[in-house]
Order: sequence, then C-alpha cells, then structure tokens
Amino acid sequence: MILLEAGNKVLGETVAAKIKWDPKEKREAIDVRLCDFDEVAYRVFVDPEARSILLVSISLPCWNEIKDNGGADSFETTYKGLVDAEPQSGFDVTLKIDLDNLTQSPDDLIKNISMLKTNLVGGVFGRQLKAVAGGSPGAPFKFTLRSDTTIFFFPGQDRCTIIYQIDFVERVDLAVAKVFLQEFVESRRHLGAAPPSAFYVNPPAELKHYGIVDPVGKLGFLSFALLKNHLDKPDKVDRCVASLQMFRNYLQYHIKCSKSHFHSRMRARVRNLLKVLNRAKTDQDDNAPKKTITGKTFVRKV
Repeated sequence: MILLEAGNKVLGETVAAKIKWDPKEKREAIDVRLCDFDEVAYRVFVDPEARSILLVSISLPCWNEIKDNGGADSFETTYKGLVDAEPQSGFDVTLKIDLDNLTQSPDDLIKNISMLKTNLVGGVFGRQLKAVAGGSPGAPFKFTLRSDTTIFFFPGQDRCTIIYQIDFVERVDLAVAKVFLQEFVESRRHLGAAPPSAFYVNPPAELKHYGIVDPVGKLGFLSFALLKNHLDKPDKVDRCVASLQMFRNYLQYHIKCSKSHFHSRMRARVRNLLKVLNRAKTDQDDNAPKKTITGKTFVRKV
C-alpha cells in the first residue's frame, strides 16, 4: 500500500515560486486557485499594489465544526505570526506572509504552507489523542469531513475509538471499497502492534450516543481503537494523527488505483483475444493462386 504525501504539492510549488524569488527578477502579481481532497479549495494571491505580501487562503467545509475543537488552536500555533485577522472573502482562514521579512527558513515555511489542510484537520485528532494520552479524555465528538464521510471520536481512560462513517455514490467504488475495508481489517491480524480495527455494516454500539442505530448509507463503518501504548510518546501521537486524518484520502486513492489496474487487465485481455481472432481469419481472396502439397501453383476456376 502506498501512503500519500501529507501536503499539497501544487500549493507548495506555487508558494515556493514566490518565497524563493530571485531579487534580480521582477516580482509578479498572481491569483491562483487550487482544489484538494475533501472538497477543499485554496487561493494564492499577490496583489499588484502590494507585491511583497503573499496571501494563502483555504476553504474547508468542516471548518465551523472543528474550529473550536482543535482546528483554530492548531492553526494559530503552527502559523504563529502569519495569521491574517480578516480572511479573504469566500475562505475560512488566510495566511499573510511578508516576502521581504520572512520569520523562518524558506524551506520550512513552504512545507508548513503546503500542509495547511493537514494541520487544520489534524488539530482535531491531535486534541483528542493527546487528551487520552494525558489521562484527561473529553466528551465524544463528531464532525463531517466531507459530504460522504463523518468521523466520530469516543475518548476513554485507556483508549480513543475513532469511527469513520463512509459512503460512496458510484456502484463500482462502493464494491471495491467494501472489499478493500474487509481485507484491510483482515490484514491487521498479522500486525500485532497495530491498533485494533473493525468493519461494520450496521452501526457499532458507540453510535447509540448519537441516536444512530440503523444502517446509514450503502457501505458502513470502520473503527480504530488507539490504546495508551499507541500514544505514550509525542512522535507516536504525531504519526497517528497524520495517518488517521489522511485515511479517507488513502482509501479514495487506492480505489482509483484498483480500478485503473482492472482496466489495464481488461485491455490486455482484449488485445490477446483480438490476436486469436486475427489468426483464425481465412483468406477472403478466392481468385488468388493456390499451391498443392507438392508446391505446384494452380488457379481455381469456378
């Protein structure tokens, strides 16, 4: 399985072109808009009237849900001194970078900006997991990551259970995702140190807290239970946060890869069948010279 990069590469390359600007060249104004997984949108803007100021904005559909539950804290801590008090119209938060007075190394700044979405969504996971690791778990919490995915947190004294309610519109995606999740859970049994996971068609018992007792959607629920030994070190917590907040993208990516593999196999099979059919073709020209078994040529007369 391939793990996706945590940041947005296109966003990183776009801001790098401005941050690593050559003073010998003329600084140009730009207005670039980008899209990302989970219905996220970015805007990178340099005003023609103030070309030394770079504005990077993000629109996150779940921002209002996560803002007061770790999202805003992570944003202000990670981007201290870069937060614009007035986000651009149509966006949730904005970074304001003075290109002539950078407060950190260009490479670190570019990496942090490319991981803007990761840091915002990861703030929710980080707050929940760190609270459990510190022995002071909070109340259950949920938020809608995207229109077809809701994430539930159930913190406890010895573990934090995270449940993904996932659905798909396309029938092929739905079938592939179901097989993938079932195999994902089965493979976990061979990894002794991995967090316990389970796939449910019906809602697991924890969701009674939110009144969910009947099946939702067409796919089901996937749960992870992170125990204290998975969270006993800060670097472990960071790895858990990075993996869990990217899980929906990870699933989507591997579904697309599987479909691509199926299509390539089908095309190869069709090519082989066409070769067999071509070898079975008979000569359609009845007037062409024929040869006998001895090598003599004759023309068939009708």
